[in-house]
Amino acid sequence: MKEPSGNGYVPIIAQAIEEMKAEWGDTFSLEQINLAELERRTGISRGKLRRLKKNGFQDSRRNGDSGKHKITKLTGYSGIIDTLLKQGVSNSTVILNRLQESGFEGKLTIVKDYIAAHKYLLPAKRQQVAPQGNRGRRYSSDPGETYQMDWGFTDVLDHD
Repeated sequence: MKEPSGNGYVPIIAQAIEEMKAEWGDTFSLEQINLAELERRTGISRGKLRRLKKNGFQDSRRNGDSGKHKITKLTGYSGIIDTLLKQGVSNSTVILNRLQESGFEGKLTIVKDYIAAHKYLLPAKRQQVAPQGNRGRRYSSDPGETYQMDWGFTDVLDHD
């Protein structure tokens, strides 16, 4: 394993390792480090510490690269998708068909992932409109002035 230099470690782990090295002196070894003690000092799970120990305490994901490709099949077509999303088209199959008309060679999953990540481009479902006033009129009458009757129980005779 690599000797602790501090610059390649996650900073909290580097500090904890330096403290442990100061406490244990010459008996300290990265190969024999107590992961449970390191977990107590850093708050990082033993599983992650085990993985980091296997990699020489170098966190390979901290190199500034997110692991995603910079050029994808969607690279030249994101403007088309953004325009369609702003128009309210969120159906991935419709968007895929429009992209394929433009020469897109990718599949549906890529389009679905892009749509899910860019939902904020879709317009709001409900637009606020001006109030249109009361649609119905309510009136009141004194008791006995008006009444309503249900004539559904009678048979209607047709004179034709």
